[in-house]
Amino acid sequence: MALDRTSGFDMLVQISEEELNNQLETAFLAGGLFPSSMRMPINLNGIVGTANLNFNTPVADLDRPPTQMGLTVPFADSQLQITAPVALTLEPLGGIITIVDNIEMIATMGNRIAALDFNNGAPIVTLEFDAASQAILAPALATAGLTLLQTQNMMAGTVVQQLQTAIRRIDLTPPIPVVDDSNPTTIFSIEVTTVNDTTAIDRDCITFGIRMANDSGGNIGGVTSSFIPAGSQSLVMMSNFWLLAKVLRPRVAEALNRPVTDFDTPFRLNRHIPAPGGRGTLTKLEARVEGNRVRVDCQVMASGTGWSAVSNITFFVDIALGNGSITITASTPSVDTDIDIEWWVWLVSLGLGDLFGGIIGAIVAAIVLSILETLGEGIANHLIAGVISAPYNLPAIPLGPIGGGITLNSVILDDLELHCSIIRSSSVPVKNQGSYSSLTGFTVDLDSGTIRSNVSPETDLIWNPSMGLSTNGPTGLTITGTSFDALTPVQISRLPLSGRDIPLQLIPVVLPPFFPFLEHEEVVFGIRTTKGRYAKVRAWRSILTGGELQLDWITYDTPVPQLDILDRWSVCERGQVTEFIRPDCSSCSSSPVRWCGEFEAWPKLMAFPVDYQWCLCGNILEEGEGNIATLQGSLSYKLTGRRLWIETEMGQSLDCELCVSAIDAKGVELFTCIHLLQPGIETRCRKCVPIATHTRIEIVPAEPMLSSWRPLITDETAMLKDQPANKKECETH
Repeated sequence: MALDRTSGFDMLVQISEEELNNQLETAFLAGGLFPSSMRMPINLNGIVGTANLNFNTPVADLDRPPTQMGLTVPFADSQLQITAPVALTLEPLGGIITIVDNIEMIATMGNRIAALDFNNGAPIVTLEFDAASQAILAPALATAGLTLLQTQNMMAGTVVQQLQTAIRRIDLTPPIPVVDDSNPTTIFSIEVTTVNDTTAIDRDCITFGIRMANDSGGNIGGVTSSFIPAGSQSLVMMSNFWLLAKVLRPRVAEALNRPVTDFDTPFRLNRHIPAPGGRGTLTKLEARVEGNRVRVDCQVMASGTGWSAVSNITFFVDIALGNGSITITASTPSVDTDIDIEWWVWLVSLGLGDLFGGIIGAIVAAIVLSILETLGEGIANHLIAGVISAPYNLPAIPLGPIGGGITLNSVILDDLELHCSIIRSSSVPVKNQGSYSSLTGFTVDLDSGTIRSNVSPETDLIWNPSMGLSTNGPTGLTITGTSFDALTPVQISRLPLSGRDIPLQLIPVVLPPFFPFLEHEEVVFGIRTTKGRYAKVRAWRSILTGGELQLDWITYDTPVPQLDILDRWSVCERGQVTEFIRPDCSSCSSSPVRWCGEFEAWPKLMAFPVDYQWCLCGNILEEGEGNIATLQGSLSYKLTGRRLWIETEMGQSLDCELCVSAIDAKGVELFTCIHLLQPGIETRCRKCVPIATHTRIEIVPAEPMLSSWRPLITDETAMLKDQPANKKECETH
């Protein structure tokens, strides 16, 4: 049997660091896993302010002690705004945040999740500004009496607070069911560690050790190597002992209608039993992993009047993968017998065909069942056929640890290895996609798919038949040599996207193919739209229609810059209070008031520095202090960058709009408004709550005459006895 490399576990699942980062990048672009921006209040060591950080794609690294993972989060175009002890605005700032925490398995409702839990012991966080930011910070920090190290530590401490209160944890896997039962193909427990490969090829990986039953072993600390071969992203490794002893042995015993105790572990018959079909005696049956296949040895004895025979039979079971199917084939048996009878005659006469088919079917069950059930998706029992050379279509297998599933590439028995490709557990959603063709000029908004003849603020691309394609506003592009279908949003995000045009000569003129699916020459480019989304576009001109432009695009719904206004109102002065009672018994008080409003423009994913312009009640505001006229009277204000304070006169109502526009360092312009509606007379009422009426009930003795009255409801006999003789008598009484 091959050397057991699973460290005593029934299964090992390894995910490469490269694959982990591919998934992190996809999840980040989809707007999940880690926020694209963070607004952090700062109040440490007497320093008060706000940090506005815009993040780029996080990068995971496993070059650390076992179970630890580092997460490097770059930030750029960010801002640090300090309000005390001195007023400072420092921008644009960039650098990296490094977060180090332990990967652990968290129990939740019968499942296990591999996660970075930031509240199970504080993560180690460091923050370092880049050289350009340090130059910006140096003079301001010297004036404030702060050092660069103090500032970095202060912001790192704030990041820890945000991780523990806002993010709390990052899940690296979906919930993986665990079951305490006797089924060898369901997970009993799962442990996790990391492997820091210090060799030149640096094959770092996350490793999951899986036990299929409570009597299984495993030492997760013993996993110190990555077994993922070159060119693969992950590996599922099955223990030879588990495969033979826990899966094949009981299934073959059941097929032969024998107790499992007839077989020693991992898989060896320990007594003589009747051969299938009642012909002869099966004296030996053993299976073991040998090289890249399973070897099966059996011996059958038969005798009759005046004769006896012994036949030793050996065959191999091969497991192959190709074209999305798993194929189980048995080699031609090698038969050694002392009488001159063809091996296939013995095979048929002894009834071993069913046995071989059963063994092969059991191996199919071991592969298909254990992968599908073990990794969390259940199994369709009809996949087990028990026939030789039967192909089995293998759909995408849900891969418990990380990712949406695996696609099997190859299989190696030593231990049983399945070399896998990962199916992403998350994908970047599509915001818009479409096609358009025209001989004349047009513009297109890739975020909405709107085609126009003129340029608007939302326009991304402009087609000029005499010049080519050009961008509008902050839109940028990069031509790539990747085909349109192969270009991913992750690849687009890595492009500089700083180009402004594609000259006419770079857009090929081609003869359209007869079949639409055939490839032809075209220019393919990635683009960042005016709203900040990523898109891919391809363009070509048709020679049949005089150079008509054909444009195809897919725009991904990635996080985009946003602009909000935060508001807070308070009564800064109150006039004489008048109290009164309403007809509904409510007690009210009314008074003229002077309102104070505080407003802050809150940009998200905008590149600092940001230029703001405020408009209050139709009046453009100038920086500093001033007054404006409104339909309800005069308003005083104070404007400092993205913060605005306004005050009304005593008893003055306010009913108008407050708007702010912002243009960031990349030329992205956003605009938003809120409605201001504040009454000059503030009335507060308290509902009238009637006092509950309490009725006293006192029991007193009945008067003598009343005590002789008959009950209100009595039996029929008593009623007839007391009834008057006639109506007249009743009336007389």
